[in-house]
Amino acid sequence: MKKWVILFFLCLMIIGCTRIKNEELVDFTGKNIEEIKKYAEENHITLKVEEENSDEEKGTILKQIPSNGELTKNLEISIIISKGKEVNYKELGINELGDIPIMMYHGIQKMNNDDTSYIGGNIDKDGYQRTSEAFINDLEFYYQNNYRMIRLIDYVDGKIDVELGKSPIILTFDDGKNNINILDITEKGELIIDPDCAVGILESFKEKYPDYNVTATFFVNGWLFESEYNEEILKWLVNHGYDIGNHSYTHADFSKISEEEATNEIGRLYALLDTIIPNKYVPIVALPFGSPYNKEHDNFNHILNSSYENKNYETIATLRVGWEASSSPFVKDFDYTFLKRIRAYDNNGLDFDIEMNFKILEENRYISDGDSSVITIPKELENNIENTSYQVLVYE
Repeated sequence: MKKWVILFFLCLMIIGCTRIKNEELVDFTGKNIEEIKKYAEENHITLKVEEENSDEEKGTILKQIPSNGELTKNLEISIIISKGKEVNYKELGINELGDIPIMMYHGIQKMNNDDTSYIGGNIDKDGYQRTSEAFINDLEFYYQNNYRMIRLIDYVDGKIDVELGKSPIILTFDDGKNNINILDITEKGELIIDPDCAVGILESFKEKYPDYNVTATFFVNGWLFESEYNEEILKWLVNHGYDIGNHSYTHADFSKISEEEATNEIGRLYALLDTIIPNKYVPIVALPFGSPYNKEHDNFNHILNSSYENKNYETIATLRVGWEASSSPFVKDFDYTFLKRIRAYDNNGLDFDIEMNFKILEENRYISDGDSSVITIPKELENNIENTSYQVLVYE
């Protein structure tokens, strides 16, 4: 019995003499806020987060209190995070109620401007077909003038994510054909895209300007891209950051057909897309010829809502043919069901061509505050904003 007592006291002495080393507190430098929150939750730490302006990049950890020591239960830690440099909204002209250009292209063809007998990059009289040289110059012009691409569906949904001081721009292509040319397809099923077609040029800008967020919406008819690779093209586009929309099945003039025909034109195209890219296309219609030319036309409601072969469809937005920029989605009475576009053509700065429209935009263009969760506007426009769930920041 004495032997066990002696062993017991020896164990107590060993335990008493052994120094228990607690885990050291992690240094948060270089970590992001989500990693820090996860660490705090896993270790039962009370975390207090504050933000302040600094020259450091937004999200940088400026200070941690305490910065080191032992990790103990019920520890309280405060961190200060940079929210970037203090922004002078007035100096930058921030205005998230400004206009946004939705560019309307049709065919892009491998030609130089000098190869045409029309103005600038116009291949036809009205400029619906455009040279590849002109299209490359357009994209360069948009970028150098601080426009950054966003998806059309995001614009309709009021999700404008553009960096501070930059302006959103939206690219759309009608008719499908002349926009993507497949040179071949590999044994693995990979498409080899002509670098001089519209999609090939867009892809080259992805590499040249990673911050351009290159994207576009292609509006197709029943013949899609007039290619033996139609299905592969549709799937490739939606998997590479592009969108597909409805341009009616036969490119119908909705001012000249019956209500039943109007329903078939829209519903049949949606049904076709459902068989190839179900749930991956956007429910938006680019109106062929811009028709009908007003929302009061009997066919307009059938473009928005109807039923084709016992299946209901709903179109959330339509696009007109011209002639100028569209409104910010945050202005009062914004109507996403009948949106205006800019025809991408040249006419020496006249008749709402590209040059004329972008001069007009300088007077009232959407300029981002860099925070998609906040709508920032000058005080004089305070009464022009639509009711919104977003935080609104008004400056003088």
